[in-house]
Amino acid sequence: MEQETTQVGQQPDGQIGQTTEQTEAEACVVKKKKSAGEFFKNYFTATRIAYMAIFTAISYAIGLLDFSLMPASPVSFLKLDFSNVFVLIGGFSLGPTAGVIIAVLKELLHALTVGQTAFIGELANILIVLPYVLIPSLIYKRRKGIKTVLWSVALGCVGQCLISLPVNYFLTFPAFYKAFGGTWAAGQALFVKVWYWALLFNFIKVLCISAVVIALYKPLSRLIKITGEKFAKLKKKT
Repeated sequence: MEQETTQVGQQPDGQIGQTTEQTEAEACVVKKKKSAGEFFKNYFTATRIAYMAIFTAISYAIGLLDFSLMPASPVSFLKLDFSNVFVLIGGFSLGPTAGVIIAVLKELLHALTVGQTAFIGELANILIVLPYVLIPSLIYKRRKGIKTVLWSVALGCVGQCLISLPVNYFLTFPAFYKAFGGTWAAGQALFVKVWYWALLFNFIKVLCISAVVIALYKPLSRLIKITGEKFAKLKKKT
């Protein structure tokens, strides 16, 4: 009986190790869920959400005032607007995550209200603007000041121009061409012929937007500083 009792109470070494690994894995999952929950709770405060809503509304309204930058060129359907000015200012004020959220919400509102490209143009805009928002706002998060704004925005300009090439080749041009009765391959072939026009458009566009951002940075620097300090204090409290 003693031998049987001992055998029932014992577990093989492999089973004990497996149980320990499962416990550690479950604890890791719980920890990750808790960390994610704390991040959302601390980041998406009522104040931050209100600021994001304001910047999104301003960006959306400005985005309605678009116009063709090069009407006589083969890329006349590519239009310039200054909505990304407040997307980037939102990134400076609220952080890179908020900047991306503002950009996405602005394009989503545009697609649902006045969009005529079946979300294709809006998706392309989001992909192209990502480096322009993320590069400066990530750098600015660690180092403040007008000098940082100048050279980080310059890097963002380069990033946007570079990413515009694959986005236009794989998405914008073939999607628009197919919408007007052509084929996907024909749209890509068209981009190969006029890629320099598209690159020139994005270069001029990003320069214009950057000039406005830099012009508005000084008047809005106090707002950016106040919001940054406010969210830093909230983060310390939590």
